[in-house]
Amino acid sequence: MSREDEYRAIRHSAALSRMDHVGLLRLMGDEVMEAVDAVCSGDLWVRDSRMLQTLILDDRGQPLADVYVCPDDDACFLLVEGITSEELSALLARHVDPELDAELEDLRPDHELLSVHGPYAWEVLSKWLTPDIIGLPYLSFYRFDRGICFRAGKTGEYGYDLMLRSADAEEVRGELLELVTSLDGAEVSLEALDLCALENGFFSVRHGSVEGLTPMELQLQWRVSTRKRFPGVAAMEQRRARGIGRRLTHFVARDEVKSGDVLRGPEAPVGEVMTAAFSPGVGGVVGTALLDISVAHPGIDEFFASDRDPASPIWTVSSPMLLNRSLLVDPRRHTYATRDGETDPPLWQGSLP
Repeated sequence: MSREDEYRAIRHSAALSRMDHVGLLRLMGDEVMEAVDAVCSGDLWVRDSRMLQTLILDDRGQPLADVYVCPDDDACFLLVEGITSEELSALLARHVDPELDAELEDLRPDHELLSVHGPYAWEVLSKWLTPDIIGLPYLSFYRFDRGICFRAGKTGEYGYDLMLRSADAEEVRGELLELVTSLDGAEVSLEALDLCALENGFFSVRHGSVEGLTPMELQLQWRVSTRKRFPGVAAMEQRRARGIGRRLTHFVARDEVKSGDVLRGPEAPVGEVMTAAFSPGVGGVVGTALLDISVAHPGIDEFFASDRDPASPIWTVSSPMLLNRSLLVDPRRHTYATRDGETDPPLWQGSLP
């Protein structure tokens, strides 16, 4: 299946994906939130059965992991991208008070994670699981007989992550794939999910190197507490006091742009491309660049890659870049079968420079 077919499934119908890149862990004990709080950069103001997105930083203040924290009574589920369970265990051993009642368990040997994304992902889950799933709020989770449904996703569309017992995973995958394909959807790759996340401004540990970058440059300060101590906090304080010289900014371009390309303005270099990919929704390249702070804002169309034709500019934009279909779909009155009765505006509302 082509990348464009995968993209269409995510953006216009429903898509199934294996989430083998996500670590599944659980902390058990009476003081699990204190243990998680010791290693995460954000304030963990989150209730049971809800989810909070935060970071784990290294000692230089650079993001090591992208983490969902999911409290559940006397336990806490962690969905982790960027580090292994062994690396997380070592971090906990290094930074958590050993007297705290908290024990880490790697759920991966006995569990798998499948996900369903798209403007009609809710229709798939309502048929497979329960119609009540339609009312599950974003960043919350729901227990059922074969696992847990996490209402999350980073594509900008409806998204559901299903943690399942390994013994059930293949059977469930077959059932979900049948429902997905009945809506003209498909099973999609991690690369397709990452492209959709990029279009919607979601941080990903796979969207370029973070070497030398803190949440300040990456526009992730909303995930960083100013009230507590955590790994990397000293580096963050130093960077905050010194200020930053560049900042992550989204862009679109008509012609090819690659990670690592130097961007020039009318007179001098202004930054470097961090990640870039062709977007069928935009009809051109979308990406992020680290730009000098004086020009790191949307609405500039006078940059170009240093070895490209200056007549093919790069245009800085705000994210999300698209008018996602999920914003226009109401599960109370829409279905995939009746979609042709609706006239939707284009995904990309802009024009390429």
